[in-house]
Amino acid sequence: NDAIEAINYAIDRKKNGVNIRIISASWGSTSKSKALEDTIRAAGEAGILFVAAAGNDGSNNDNRPHYPSNYDLPNVISVAALDRNDQIASFSNFGSKTVHVAAPGKEILSTWLNDGYREASGTSMATPYVSGVGALIIASDPDITMKNLRARILGSADELDSVKSKVATGGR
Repeated sequence: NDAIEAINYAIDRKKNGVNIRIISASWGSTSKSKALEDTIRAAGEAGILFVAAAGNDGSNNDNRPHYPSNYDLPNVISVAALDRNDQIASFSNFGSKTVHVAAPGKEILSTWLNDGYREASGTSMATPYVSGVGALIIASDPDITMKNLRARILGSADELDSVKSKVATGGR
């Protein structure tokens, strides 16, 4: 319910002139929700890209779906996590059909509580890298459509032999 409310808030702000272009979703579960799927679809119809963490069960999302990353919608990008050696991290979900791209997600230095920092690992750490790439593309091409933004992100993935059979683009 909270996720739907947050996405609807972003859609509403966009309709009221706030230039929201990307939602970075570092959360998920194996529970499918038609209401959540419909809300993410509505975000896409409003021109908002939805970048989602693939999950941290070390499982194949092609066989065991993880949501919201597994919603087959034109505005969703599902992100797996890589380790320092450009290998899919042992905990990361993957899927040659349902996970689109991989990004660094193991031992990532991040801000933390009380003005602190800590290393964290997960597809939740990888997802913001892809969202950030999207933001950089928008900065250089402010009028890019959501469809073209998604295509540019996925089309510019750096192919890696280590992930060719693990994610749809075969790259990071």
